[in-house]
Amino acid sequence: MELSPSMVVEVASNSSAGFGLRLAARLIDLLFGLLVMALGGALGALLLRILVSRGAVHGEWSATDRLMSPAGMAWGLLGGLLYCVTAEAVGGATLGKLLLRLRVTSEDLTPSTFKGALLRNAALCVDALGIPAYRAMTHSLMSQRLGDQWGHTVVLRASAVPPDSRRSTGLLVLGVLGGTLLWALWVAMTLVLRAL
Repeated sequence: MELSPSMVVEVASNSSAGFGLRLAARLIDLLFGLLVMALGGALGALLLRILVSRGAVHGEWSATDRLMSPAGMAWGLLGGLLYCVTAEAVGGATLGKLLLRLRVTSEDLTPSTFKGALLRNAALCVDALGIPAYRAMTHSLMSQRLGDQWGHTVVLRASAVPPDSRRSTGLLVLGVLGGTLLWALWVAMTLVLRAL
């Protein structure tokens, strides 16, 4: 069922997630990210130990030092971007949004695209759900932060997403688990590649 533009705006403006709820979802994702980074770091350290035992890597290295370096943090954040884009493009929600029953859709309430998910998450370096995001959301009919405006996306309560646009439970799980696995592997491979 295709909604008229006025119906889309009405649904999105009445059911869009506010700043506080979205901030809570982002905080859940940040805490989850610490776990993913730790798991990825442990996997990377294990791979490095295997490489050292085979003589492929020489010298002193510390997985913790590499993860906590500015370059390690930047690579970890890039992995977090990969996680968010994958989770939202495939399933419409990161773990935080899933737990708080929020979904990312395109402005026309169809499922979010890869491009939309990429643009909205890349913009976190500009608005990061801080003052710029709050200001943009309060001046937007559909509570869109800058990233949502650039990606042409909107964050809605899951119950408000039209039935034809809802992602299946399987896609939600695939998006979150797939994004998590990509992030952990990204961190692990970053450690390994920096040691070679």
